[in-house]
Amino acid sequence: MSDKTHTSRLAAYKNTGHGANDLRRKRVELSVTLRKQARDEQLLKRRAMSAEADEVLDTEYIMTPREIVKGLRSSDLSIVTASAKSARRKLSKEMNPPISIMLEVGVLKPLVDALHRDDCNDLQFEAAWAITNIASGTHEHTMAVVDSGAIPQLITLLAQGGAVGEQSAWALGNIAGDGAQTRDIVLAHGALPALLPHLQINSPTSQLRTAAWTFSNLCRNKNPIVNFELVSPALPYITELLDITDQEVLADTCWALSYLTDGPNERIEEVQTTPHLLARLIKLLQHKSPAVKTPALRAVGNMLTGSDEQTDRCLQANCLDYLTELLHSGVTSLVKEASWAVSNVLAGTSEQIQLAIDKGMLVHLVHVLGVSDIRCQKEAAWAITNLCLGGTPMQLDALVSAGFIEPYCALLESQDHRAIIVVLEGLTNLLQAAAKFGQVEPLCLQLEEIAALDKIEALQEHENEQIYKKSLHILDTYFNDAEDQIAQPEQTTEEFQFGISSNPNINF
Repeated sequence: MSDKTHTSRLAAYKNTGHGANDLRRKRVELSVTLRKQARDEQLLKRRAMSAEADEVLDTEYIMTPREIVKGLRSSDLSIVTASAKSARRKLSKEMNPPISIMLEVGVLKPLVDALHRDDCNDLQFEAAWAITNIASGTHEHTMAVVDSGAIPQLITLLAQGGAVGEQSAWALGNIAGDGAQTRDIVLAHGALPALLPHLQINSPTSQLRTAAWTFSNLCRNKNPIVNFELVSPALPYITELLDITDQEVLADTCWALSYLTDGPNERIEEVQTTPHLLARLIKLLQHKSPAVKTPALRAVGNMLTGSDEQTDRCLQANCLDYLTELLHSGVTSLVKEASWAVSNVLAGTSEQIQLAIDKGMLVHLVHVLGVSDIRCQKEAAWAITNLCLGGTPMQLDALVSAGFIEPYCALLESQDHRAIIVVLEGLTNLLQAAAKFGQVEPLCLQLEEIAALDKIEALQEHENEQIYKKSLHILDTYFNDAEDQIAQPEQTTEEFQFGISSNPNINF
């Protein structure tokens, strides 16, 4: 094949023009997974259950929704308080609370009015609890709370602290958790300054748990992402919370950081450079509970998608040691996420790649390729493909020595189209590097010996056009009988090594 034809075909199909930062893939597929699993991993909304909700005495009269509304409008404070308690009990039912029915009879306005009764904390508490559970319902239910004008008074009560303040934080957390629109409304009313005292490390455990969860909801949701300036004042508080032992607080705090780092590098910079935050976050990668490790890993993984300097900070904090443990954790979600994090390290500078190699990371990735399910295998394949594209000759030697080729090429028979494309891209770049250093023949021989050539040939019939084109490109460029004399290599024991050339770099 002529040089001109060879170059043009490479230009048509190879993964050109990717710098280190471009290779660092922002979360797309994993974000979808996160959203689908959100209610399992961290609830967007929480309903406040009543300890006595199911313990109403048989002889006790149960008020109807209309009777509750009438009672809430009474001039007798004791009747109003009892009615608010009845409303809270109805809305605390474990299964199918009658939120819509209660709204239809007009319960919301008198409940909001009750929030203003500073002469009776019990009434404010019951009203805030009932409103919390209304906001735990559908989007329409939450918007009814927003439209009722409850938010400003809930924030006022939040600032006052105590049991009523904690319940108000819960209500605001439910409102903010409904979506970006309601989150921004809550923040625009000044919720964060009122919440900060609740985030102090010496706060009562229950209050701290509620505040940490509420703050995480103030940070979550996209389209648009949160105004960073409205939540960043909490970062020093969050840093202190990373050092406590309470698992619920740690989990919600790490979720908040994962949301704040899932965005532009400027946000990652502010989070990373908060004193002591990064070191404490990375240590949580070894926490005993997956509920803590999962969001901590998401936050660290997001940081590794940032600039080279931001990646360096994570590496200097020894994140690779913890990622190695996670790759062998046996927990699919953690293995997948850790592989994704490593893939972004291997998309970095030569120095970052070398540090990962020196830590033995290639062997661990091969382990993931060989034993884990396709979701983990695909992320490990991404890591190897990034190295094939950006590694030096000596680093490619290390990759080959790690024994990656056979399990890597086994993914060519996967049902996951994206996994096949990732491997074909990696092989294309590896073969191109081999061509530069005169090592195509032994590499092609090994691909043939492990039946990878057969797999590539079969992909010419694949229904996916991208897979078809990439496989055809490899065959035409490196295994073409008519134009390429290496299509039938002689038997040889020669090992292929990329580092033997006087040219120290591979230019893609």
